[in-house]
Amino acid sequence: MEIYVARQPIFDRKLSIFGYELLYRRSLNNFYEGNDPDQSTAELINNSFLSMELNTLTGGTRAFINFTEDTLYNEIPLLLPKESIVVEILESVKVTERIIEVCKKLKQLGYLLALDDFVFHERLLPLIEIADIVKIEFTSISFKKQRQIIKQYKHNTKFLAEKIETREEYHLALDMGFDYFQGYFFCKPVIIVGNKIGGLNNNLIKILIELNKEDPIFKNVSEIIKRDISLSYKLLKLANTQFYLSRNKITSVEQGIVRLGINEIKKLIYLLMLREVETIENEELIKTCLLRGKFLELLANEIDLKNKSLDFFMVGMFSSIDVLLNRKMESILDELPLNGDIREALMGNCDNYIRKSLNLLLNYEMSDWHNVDKAIIHFPIPHERLLELYIVTLRWVLELDY
Repeated sequence: MEIYVARQPIFDRKLSIFGYELLYRRSLNNFYEGNDPDQSTAELINNSFLSMELNTLTGGTRAFINFTEDTLYNEIPLLLPKESIVVEILESVKVTERIIEVCKKLKQLGYLLALDDFVFHERLLPLIEIADIVKIEFTSISFKKQRQIIKQYKHNTKFLAEKIETREEYHLALDMGFDYFQGYFFCKPVIIVGNKIGGLNNNLIKILIELNKEDPIFKNVSEIIKRDISLSYKLLKLANTQFYLSRNKITSVEQGIVRLGINEIKKLIYLLMLREVETIENEELIKTCLLRGKFLELLANEIDLKNKSLDFFMVGMFSSIDVLLNRKMESILDELPLNGDIREALMGNCDNYIRKSLNLLLNYEMSDWHNVDKAIIHFPIPHERLLELYIVTLRWVLELDY
Protein backbone atom coordinates (compact mmCIF):
# COMPACT_ATOMS: atom_id res chain seq x y z
CA MET A 1 0.00 0.00 0.00
CA GLU A 2 1.31 3.47 -0.90
CA ILE A 3 1.35 5.71 2.17
CA TYR A 4 2.32 9.37 2.24
CA VAL A 5 2.58 11.54 5.36
CA ALA A 6 3.67 15.16 5.19
CA ARG A 7 3.40 17.94 7.74
CA GLN A 8 2.53 21.63 7.86
CA PRO A 9 3.96 23.83 10.63
CA ILE A 10 1.82 25.76 13.09
CA PHE A 11 3.46 28.81 14.67
CA ASP A 12 2.71 30.80 17.81
CA ARG A 13 2.79 34.60 18.00
CA LYS A 14 6.58 34.59 18.46
CA LEU A 15 7.00 32.40 15.35
CA SER A 16 8.10 29.44 17.44
CA ILE A 17 6.76 26.06 16.35
CA PHE A 18 3.70 25.02 18.37
CA GLY A 19 3.02 21.86 16.37
CA TYR A 20 2.49 20.31 12.95
CA GLU A 21 -0.69 19.23 11.25
CA LEU A 22 -0.13 15.79 9.77
CA LEU A 23 -1.25 15.65 6.14
CA TYR A 24 -1.96 12.20 4.93
CA ARG A 25 -2.85 9.96 2.02
CA ARG A 26 -3.07 6.21 2.28
CA SER A 27 -3.17 5.02 -1.35
CA LEU A 28 -3.16 6.15 -4.96
CA ASN A 29 -6.94 6.36 -5.07
CA ASN A 30 -7.80 7.64 -1.62
CA PHE A 31 -6.94 11.19 -0.59
CA TYR A 32 -7.12 12.46 2.96
CA GLU A 33 -10.30 14.31 2.21
CA GLY A 34 -11.70 11.34 0.33
CA ASN A 35 -14.65 9.03 0.75
CA ASP A 36 -13.56 7.28 3.94
CA PRO A 37 -12.21 9.78 6.47
CA ASP A 38 -12.55 7.26 9.31
CA GLN A 39 -10.19 4.91 7.49
CA SER A 40 -7.84 7.82 6.81
CA THR A 41 -7.69 8.77 10.50
CA ALA A 42 -7.15 5.14 11.53
CA GLU A 43 -4.34 4.69 9.00
CA LEU A 44 -2.74 7.97 10.01
CA ILE A 45 -2.70 6.98 13.67
CA ASN A 46 -1.35 3.53 12.85
CA ASN A 47 1.44 4.84 10.65
CA SER A 48 2.38 7.75 12.87
CA PHE A 49 2.46 5.98 16.19
CA LEU A 50 3.04 2.30 15.47
CA SER A 51 5.20 2.34 12.35
CA MET A 52 7.16 5.55 13.05
CA GLU A 53 8.35 7.74 15.86
CA LEU A 54 5.86 10.54 16.39
CA ASN A 55 8.67 12.69 17.75
CA THR A 56 10.38 12.45 14.36
CA LEU A 57 7.34 13.84 12.56
CA THR A 58 6.75 16.67 15.01
CA GLY A 59 10.19 17.43 16.43
CA GLY A 60 8.82 16.92 19.94
CA THR A 61 5.93 19.36 19.48
CA ARG A 62 2.25 18.46 19.04
CA ALA A 63 0.63 16.61 16.15
CA PHE A 64 -2.70 18.06 15.00
CA ILE A 65 -4.81 15.07 13.88
CA ASN A 66 -8.29 15.21 12.35
CA PHE A 67 -10.96 13.08 14.02
CA THR A 68 -14.32 12.24 12.48
CA GLU A 69 -17.63 11.72 14.22
CA ASP A 70 -17.20 7.93 14.37
CA THR A 71 -13.63 8.05 15.66
CA LEU A 72 -14.70 10.48 18.38
CA TYR A 73 -17.77 8.40 19.17
CA ASN A 74 -15.49 5.40 19.73
CA GLU A 75 -13.00 7.45 21.78
CA ILE A 76 -10.08 6.72 19.44
CA PRO A 77 -8.07 9.75 20.65
CA LEU A 78 -7.60 7.95 23.97
CA LEU A 79 -5.23 5.56 22.18
CA LEU A 80 -2.79 8.44 21.77
CA PRO A 81 -0.64 10.32 24.32
CA LYS A 82 -2.40 13.50 25.44
CA GLU A 83 0.85 15.47 25.64
CA SER A 84 1.69 14.75 21.99
CA ILE A 85 -1.48 15.55 20.05
CA VAL A 86 -4.21 18.08 19.42
CA VAL A 87 -7.58 16.49 18.68
CA GLU A 88 -9.00 18.28 15.63
CA ILE A 89 -12.77 17.97 15.43
CA LEU A 90 -13.80 18.06 11.79
CA GLU A 91 -16.44 20.54 10.69
CA SER A 92 -18.59 17.62 9.49
CA VAL A 93 -19.04 16.26 13.03
CA LYS A 94 -22.65 16.45 14.25
CA VAL A 95 -22.91 17.97 17.71
CA THR A 96 -24.78 15.27 19.63
CA GLU A 97 -24.94 14.53 23.35
CA ARG A 98 -22.52 11.63 22.85
CA ILE A 99 -19.97 13.83 21.03
CA ILE A 100 -20.21 16.51 23.72
CA GLU A 101 -19.76 13.82 26.38
CA VAL A 102 -16.62 12.45 24.67
CA CYS A 103 -15.14 15.92 24.19
CA LYS A 104 -15.69 16.79 27.85
CA LYS A 105 -14.04 13.53 28.85
CA LEU A 106 -11.02 14.23 26.63
CA LYS A 107 -10.77 17.75 28.04
CA GLN A 108 -10.91 16.49 31.63
CA LEU A 109 -8.15 13.99 30.86
CA GLY A 110 -5.89 16.76 29.61
CA TYR A 111 -6.25 16.52 25.82
CA LEU A 112 -6.21 19.70 23.74
CA LEU A 113 -9.24 20.08 21.44
CA ALA A 114 -9.42 22.14 18.25
CA LEU A 115 -12.43 22.95 16.08
CA ASP A 116 -11.44 22.66 12.42
CA ASP A 117 -12.57 25.08 9.66
CA PHE A 118 -14.77 26.97 12.09
CA VAL A 119 -17.79 28.90 10.82
CA PHE A 120 -20.04 30.23 13.57
CA HIS A 121 -23.34 28.41 14.08
CA GLU A 122 -25.61 28.10 17.12
CA ARG A 123 -25.30 24.30 17.11
CA LEU A 124 -21.53 24.63 17.71
CA LEU A 125 -21.86 26.62 20.95
CA PRO A 126 -21.39 23.56 23.23
CA LEU A 127 -18.13 22.70 21.43
CA ILE A 128 -16.88 26.29 21.43
CA GLU A 129 -17.17 26.31 25.22
CA ILE A 130 -15.05 23.12 25.40
CA ALA A 131 -12.48 23.77 22.66
CA ASP A 132 -8.99 24.98 23.48
CA ILE A 133 -8.34 26.15 19.91
CA VAL A 134 -10.65 27.36 17.16
CA LYS A 135 -9.25 27.14 13.61
CA ILE A 136 -10.53 29.69 11.09
CA GLU A 137 -9.70 29.61 7.39
CA PHE A 138 -8.35 33.13 7.10
CA THR A 139 -9.76 34.06 3.69
CA SER A 140 -13.13 32.30 3.99
CA ILE A 141 -14.77 34.66 6.50
CA SER A 142 -14.83 38.46 6.49
CA PHE A 143 -12.18 40.05 8.67
CA LYS A 144 -14.90 41.96 10.51
CA LYS A 145 -16.65 38.72 11.44
CA GLN A 146 -13.36 37.12 12.51
CA ARG A 147 -12.60 40.04 14.81
CA GLN A 148 -16.08 39.73 16.36
CA ILE A 149 -15.64 36.00 17.00
CA ILE A 150 -12.18 36.47 18.55
CA LYS A 151 -13.39 39.31 20.78
CA GLN A 152 -16.40 37.29 21.95
CA TYR A 153 -14.61 34.04 22.83
CA LYS A 154 -10.97 34.97 23.49
CA HIS A 155 -11.46 34.75 27.27
CA ASN A 156 -11.27 30.93 27.21
CA THR A 157 -10.23 29.96 23.67
CA LYS A 158 -7.15 30.36 21.47
CA PHE A 159 -7.59 31.12 17.76
CA LEU A 160 -5.63 29.65 14.87
CA ALA A 161 -5.56 31.26 11.42
CA GLU A 162 -5.39 28.65 8.64
CA LYS A 163 -4.10 29.09 5.09
CA ILE A 164 -1.81 32.01 5.85
CA GLU A 165 0.15 32.17 2.60
CA THR A 166 1.98 35.51 2.74
CA ARG A 167 3.88 37.54 5.30
CA GLU A 168 1.29 40.30 4.90
CA GLU A 169 -1.51 37.89 5.86
CA TYR A 170 0.51 36.73 8.87
CA HIS A 171 0.97 40.30 10.16
CA LEU A 172 -2.72 41.06 9.59
CA ALA A 173 -3.79 37.93 11.48
CA LEU A 174 -1.34 38.81 14.26
CA ASP A 175 -2.89 42.27 14.53
CA MET A 176 -6.40 40.76 14.60
CA GLY A 177 -5.53 38.78 17.72
CA PHE A 178 -4.91 35.26 16.42
CA ASP A 179 -2.71 33.09 18.64
CA TYR A 180 -1.50 30.52 16.09
CA PHE A 181 -0.76 30.60 12.37
CA GLN A 182 -0.75 27.79 9.81
CA GLY A 183 0.30 27.96 6.17
CA TYR A 184 3.30 28.34 3.90
CA PHE A 185 3.93 32.03 4.60
CA PHE A 186 7.24 31.08 6.28
CA CYS A 187 8.58 30.16 2.82
CA LYS A 188 7.97 33.71 1.61
CA PRO A 189 10.46 36.60 1.88
CA VAL A 190 10.63 38.70 5.02
CA ILE A 191 10.04 42.36 4.20
CA ILE A 192 13.21 44.27 5.13
CA VAL A 193 13.12 48.02 5.74
CA GLY A 194 15.70 49.94 3.72
CA ASN A 195 18.32 48.40 1.47
CA LYS A 196 19.72 45.79 3.83
CA ILE A 197 20.16 42.41 2.17
CA GLY A 198 21.72 39.20 3.38
CA GLY A 199 25.29 38.25 2.54
CA LEU A 200 27.35 35.08 2.54
CA ASN A 201 30.34 34.47 4.81
CA ASN A 202 33.52 35.27 2.85
CA ASN A 203 35.62 32.64 4.64
CA LEU A 204 33.13 29.93 3.73
CA ILE A 205 33.11 31.03 0.09
CA LYS A 206 36.94 31.04 0.00
CA ILE A 207 36.98 27.44 1.26
CA LEU A 208 34.47 26.36 -1.39
CA ILE A 209 36.46 28.03 -4.14
CA GLU A 210 39.61 26.19 -3.04
CA LEU A 211 37.82 22.84 -2.71
CA ASN A 212 36.33 23.20 -6.19
CA LYS A 213 39.74 23.57 -7.83
CA GLU A 214 40.98 20.61 -9.86
CA ASP A 215 43.87 20.17 -7.40
CA PRO A 216 42.80 21.80 -4.13
CA ILE A 217 45.57 22.77 -1.73
CA PHE A 218 44.46 21.49 1.66
CA LYS A 219 46.98 23.69 3.46
CA ASN A 220 45.11 26.74 2.15
CA VAL A 221 41.81 25.26 3.36
CA SER A 222 43.20 24.50 6.82
CA GLU A 223 44.67 28.01 7.16
CA ILE A 224 41.29 29.62 6.41
CA ILE A 225 39.54 27.31 8.86
CA LYS A 226 42.10 27.89 11.63
CA ARG A 227 41.56 31.64 11.39
CA ASP A 228 37.92 31.04 12.37
CA ILE A 229 37.64 29.60 15.90
CA SER A 230 33.97 28.70 15.52
CA LEU A 231 34.57 26.94 12.20
CA SER A 232 37.57 25.04 13.61
CA TYR A 233 35.48 23.83 16.54
CA LYS A 234 32.64 22.66 14.30
CA LEU A 235 34.97 20.81 11.93
CA LEU A 236 36.67 18.97 14.82
CA LYS A 237 33.30 18.20 16.38
CA LEU A 238 32.04 16.70 13.12
CA ALA A 239 35.25 14.72 12.55
CA ASN A 240 34.89 13.15 16.01
CA THR A 241 31.22 12.23 15.71
CA GLN A 242 30.09 8.61 15.85
CA PHE A 243 29.83 8.44 12.07
CA TYR A 244 33.56 9.02 11.60
CA LEU A 245 34.74 7.60 14.92
CA SER A 246 37.96 5.58 15.06
CA ARG A 247 40.39 4.74 17.83
CA ASN A 248 42.32 7.95 17.37
CA LYS A 249 40.66 11.20 18.35
CA ILE A 250 41.06 14.02 15.86
CA THR A 251 42.82 16.95 17.55
CA SER A 252 43.86 19.21 14.66
CA VAL A 253 42.17 20.90 11.72
CA GLU A 254 44.57 19.15 9.33
CA GLN A 255 43.61 15.72 10.68
CA GLY A 256 39.93 16.64 10.48
CA ILE A 257 40.22 17.61 6.82
CA VAL A 258 41.89 14.29 5.98
CA ARG A 259 39.29 12.24 7.85
CA LEU A 260 36.26 14.04 6.45
CA GLY A 261 37.33 14.42 2.83
CA ILE A 262 36.29 17.03 0.29
CA ASN A 263 32.59 16.17 -0.03
CA GLU A 264 31.87 16.12 3.70
CA ILE A 265 33.72 19.40 4.22
CA LYS A 266 31.66 20.94 1.42
CA LYS A 267 28.46 19.74 3.08
CA LEU A 268 29.60 21.22 6.38
CA ILE A 269 30.29 24.56 4.69
CA TYR A 270 26.85 24.61 3.04
CA LEU A 271 25.19 23.82 6.37
CA LEU A 272 27.08 26.63 8.07
CA MET A 273 26.11 29.07 5.31
CA LEU A 274 22.47 28.47 6.16
CA ARG A 275 23.09 28.74 9.90
CA GLU A 276 24.80 32.11 9.35
CA VAL A 277 21.54 33.69 8.18
CA GLU A 278 19.23 31.98 10.70
CA THR A 279 16.79 34.18 12.62
CA ILE A 280 13.56 33.54 14.50
CA GLU A 281 11.65 34.57 11.36
CA ASN A 282 13.31 31.98 9.13
CA GLU A 283 14.15 29.15 11.54
CA GLU A 284 11.54 26.80 10.08
CA LEU A 285 12.62 27.60 6.52
CA ILE A 286 16.23 26.78 7.48
CA LYS A 287 15.00 23.39 8.74
CA THR A 288 13.10 22.92 5.50
CA CYS A 289 16.24 23.61 3.44
CA LEU A 290 18.23 21.16 5.54
CA LEU A 291 15.51 18.58 5.05
CA ARG A 292 15.47 19.15 1.30
CA GLY A 293 19.23 18.77 1.03
CA LYS A 294 19.37 15.48 2.91
CA PHE A 295 16.27 14.08 1.22
CA LEU A 296 17.63 14.77 -2.26
CA GLU A 297 20.99 13.27 -1.29
CA LEU A 298 19.25 10.07 -0.15
CA LEU A 299 17.10 10.05 -3.28
CA ALA A 300 20.21 10.30 -5.48
CA ASN A 301 21.60 7.21 -3.77
CA GLU A 302 18.30 5.38 -4.35
CA ILE A 303 18.33 6.00 -8.10
CA ASP A 304 21.96 4.99 -8.64
CA LEU A 305 23.28 8.54 -8.88
CA LYS A 306 25.46 8.34 -5.78
CA ASN A 307 28.29 10.05 -7.65
CA LYS A 308 25.96 13.06 -8.00
CA SER A 309 24.60 12.97 -4.44
CA LEU A 310 26.49 16.10 -3.37
CA ASP A 311 24.95 18.02 -6.28
CA PHE A 312 21.48 16.86 -5.18
CA PHE A 313 22.30 17.85 -1.60
CA MET A 314 23.38 21.35 -2.63
CA VAL A 315 20.27 21.98 -4.74
CA GLY A 316 18.03 21.05 -1.83
CA MET A 317 20.02 23.13 0.65
CA PHE A 318 20.00 26.25 -1.52
CA SER A 319 16.47 25.86 -2.92
CA SER A 320 15.23 28.85 -0.88
CA ILE A 321 18.48 30.77 -0.41
CA ASP A 322 16.95 33.67 -2.36
CA VAL A 323 14.20 33.96 0.26
CA LEU A 324 16.65 33.66 3.15
CA LEU A 325 18.92 36.40 1.80
CA ASN A 326 16.13 38.50 0.27
CA ARG A 327 18.02 38.58 -3.04
CA LYS A 328 17.58 37.25 -6.54
CA MET A 329 18.72 33.66 -6.97
CA GLU A 330 20.91 34.54 -9.95
CA SER A 331 22.95 37.13 -8.04
CA ILE A 332 23.57 34.67 -5.19
CA LEU A 333 24.66 31.90 -7.55
CA ASP A 334 27.14 34.28 -9.16
CA GLU A 335 29.00 34.35 -5.82
CA LEU A 336 29.19 30.58 -5.44
CA PRO A 337 31.45 28.08 -7.22
CA LEU A 338 28.67 25.77 -8.44
CA ASN A 339 28.60 23.62 -11.56
CA GLY A 340 26.15 24.12 -14.41
CA ASP A 341 23.73 21.33 -13.42
CA ILE A 342 23.29 22.81 -9.95
CA ARG A 343 22.85 26.36 -11.22
CA GLU A 344 20.29 25.33 -13.83
CA ALA A 345 18.34 23.23 -11.32
CA LEU A 346 18.21 26.10 -8.82
CA MET A 347 17.17 28.58 -11.50
CA GLY A 348 14.47 26.17 -12.70
CA ASN A 349 15.79 26.42 -16.24
CA CYS A 350 16.11 22.70 -16.87
CA ASP A 351 14.42 19.36 -16.47
CA ASN A 352 17.38 17.28 -15.31
CA TYR A 353 17.14 14.63 -12.61
CA ILE A 354 18.12 17.08 -9.88
CA ARG A 355 15.32 19.49 -10.76
CA LYS A 356 12.82 16.65 -11.12
CA SER A 357 13.85 15.44 -7.66
CA LEU A 358 13.37 18.90 -6.16
CA ASN A 359 9.94 19.24 -7.81
CA LEU A 360 8.95 15.85 -6.41
CA LEU A 361 9.90 16.94 -2.90
CA LEU A 362 8.24 20.36 -3.19
CA ASN A 363 4.97 18.65 -4.14
CA TYR A 364 5.41 16.23 -1.24
CA GLU A 365 5.90 19.12 1.21
CA MET A 366 2.68 20.73 -0.02
CA SER A 367 0.86 17.37 0.24
CA ASP A 368 0.02 17.73 -3.44
CA TRP A 369 -0.34 13.98 -3.84
CA HIS A 370 -1.63 14.14 -7.42
CA ASN A 371 1.56 15.81 -8.63
CA VAL A 372 3.67 13.55 -6.42
CA ASP A 373 2.24 10.60 -8.35
CA LYS A 374 3.02 12.30 -11.65
CA ALA A 375 6.57 13.18 -10.58
CA ILE A 376 7.51 9.80 -9.12
CA ILE A 377 6.97 8.12 -12.49
CA HIS A 378 10.45 9.37 -13.42
CA PHE A 379 12.08 7.52 -10.51
CA PRO A 380 12.63 3.75 -10.22
CA ILE A 381 11.53 3.56 -6.59
CA PRO A 382 8.30 2.33 -4.93
CA HIS A 383 5.90 4.91 -3.53
CA GLU A 384 6.29 3.72 0.06
CA ARG A 385 10.03 4.33 -0.13
CA LEU A 386 9.34 8.09 -0.30
CA LEU A 387 7.87 8.07 3.19
CA GLU A 388 10.79 6.02 4.52
CA LEU A 389 13.27 8.54 3.09
CA TYR A 390 11.20 11.42 4.48
CA ILE A 391 11.28 9.93 7.99
CA VAL A 392 15.03 9.23 7.82
CA THR A 393 15.54 12.83 6.72
CA LEU A 394 13.40 14.28 9.51
CA ARG A 395 15.38 12.24 12.02
CA TRP A 396 18.64 13.56 10.56
CA VAL A 397 17.45 17.17 10.86
CA LEU A 398 16.44 16.57 14.49
CA GLU A 399 19.85 15.15 15.35
CA LEU A 400 21.81 17.80 13.47
CA ASP A 401 23.96 19.93 15.74
CA TYR A 402 26.34 22.22 13.84
